[in-house]
Amino acid sequence: MKSSFAGQVSSGASDDLETQPLLNTKFGDFTSPCYCEKKLGNYGLEDHGITDTMLYSTKKLTSWEVFGIDCLTVWHNKKLWFMMARLFAVALFIQIATIFIVPNPVALKVSRFTEISKFLNVIVGLLLGFYLSSSMNRWYTCVNGFLSLLDSIRNLQMQFTALGVPEPQTILCLRYGLSSAWLLYGQLLVETKRGDAEKTARENMWQAMREKKANIDKSGKTMMLEGWEIDALKKTRDPPGIMWMWVAALIGRLAQDGWIPPMPSPTYGRVMNLCQEAFSGIREVRAAISVQSPFPYTQALATLVQVNNLLNAVTFGVVSGLAISTSLAYHGVHLPGHEIVKVNLDESMKDLQSSFVTFAYCSLGPLLYQALLLISMQLAQPFNHDEAWIPMDRLAEQLEVDMCDGRDLTNNMAFEKPAFKPQPTKEELKTMKRSSMIG
Repeated sequence: MKSSFAGQVSSGASDDLETQPLLNTKFGDFTSPCYCEKKLGNYGLEDHGITDTMLYSTKKLTSWEVFGIDCLTVWHNKKLWFMMARLFAVALFIQIATIFIVPNPVALKVSRFTEISKFLNVIVGLLLGFYLSSSMNRWYTCVNGFLSLLDSIRNLQMQFTALGVPEPQTILCLRYGLSSAWLLYGQLLVETKRGDAEKTARENMWQAMREKKANIDKSGKTMMLEGWEIDALKKTRDPPGIMWMWVAALIGRLAQDGWIPPMPSPTYGRVMNLCQEAFSGIREVRAAISVQSPFPYTQALATLVQVNNLLNAVTFGVVSGLAISTSLAYHGVHLPGHEIVKVNLDESMKDLQSSFVTFAYCSLGPLLYQALLLISMQLAQPFNHDEAWIPMDRLAEQLEVDMCDGRDLTNNMAFEKPAFKPQPTKEELKTMKRSSMIG
C-alpha cells in the first residue's frame, strides 16, 4: 500500500516546498551543493552511484573510474592544492639558492639531507593515523546518536499502535519527536556560524520550523511546531532535549488518563525508556560534535605536519639544486665565484637519480599527510565541511515516510485494532484534537 504522504508531497504546486529538505529551502546556504537535486547532475554523481557521503555504490570505487569523481573528495579540495603550490614554491626557491650558493656540490653528501625528512615522515604518519582514527570514531558516534533518536521515534509509534492510543495524542507525540530531530539538525548547522551570521541563521531556523508542515497525519495541515511552542523553546538552551521533556510529560498524562498501562507497570517503563534513549541519542550527538580533541594536541599535530612538509620541500630543493650544479659542472658550465671542479658521468648520474627519488617521497609524502590532515579536520566538524557531511535531512524525511506508512498500514489490517482502553467516540475525538492543538 502506498503511503498517503507520497500523495501529499506530489499533489499541487503549494506542496512543492515539502518535497525538499527543510534546511535546503529555509535555513540558508548551509548544505553542500552536491546534495541539492537541481545541482546533482552538474557534478555527475548520479553516474557514479553517489547520493551523499553516506549513500553510494562501492562498485566503481574498485576501478579507474574512481579518478573521475569530482565532488566530495579530498583530491578536489582547493586548500590541498594551494598548500602543495606553496611547498613547490619553497622547494624552487631553495633549489635556486643552492645552485648559486654552494661552491662545490660534489663535496656535499646528498643522503645526509634525506635522512631527517625520512625520520619525520614516519613519526607524522603514525600520529596522523591515530588522529584520523579518533576523528572517524567521533563521526560514527554522531551518526549513531542521530539514528538512535530516529529509532526511538519509530518505536514510540509502534508502542502507541499496540496500545491503541488515540490518533490525536499519537500525532502530538510523534510531532514532538520529529521536531526534536529537525531542531537538533538545525542547531548543529547554526553552531558552525559565528557572530552576526549565527544570529541570522538561528532566526532562519526558527522561521523554517514555524513554516514547516508535519506530514504525519492525513489532514496535511498540521504544522511541525505551533507559534506558542516555538516561543517557549526559543528561551531554552537545548530545545531538542526539552522536546523530550514534553513527550515524557505527555506519556505520563496518557497513563493517568488510562490510554496506556499505569506508571508502576513494565509497559509504562518500556515506553519511558524510549524517551530516555532518544534523549541519550541527542546527548551523544552533542558530545561527538562539541567535545573535540584538546586544542594543544590538535595544534601540535597540525604544526608537526606543516613542519614536516616544509622540511620535505627544503630537502628536495637542496638535493635537486646539488644535482643541477653537478650536472652543470660535468658539462663544463661554471657559475661566477664557484670552484672549478671535475665531475665524472657516474657522479652526475647518481645525483640526478637521487633527485628523482627524493622528488617521489618529498612530494607524495606531504601530499598524503596534508590530505589526511584535511580529512581528519573535516570528520571532526562534519557540519562545516561538504566532504564529511552527515545527511540528517534525508534520514529525517525517511522517518516521516515510515511513520505515514505505519499509520496507513495499521488502518488496513485483517483484524480489529488493539486498544488498552476503549477508543473515544467522534465527539470525544474532536475534543481531544482541540485540546492537543494539532487540528
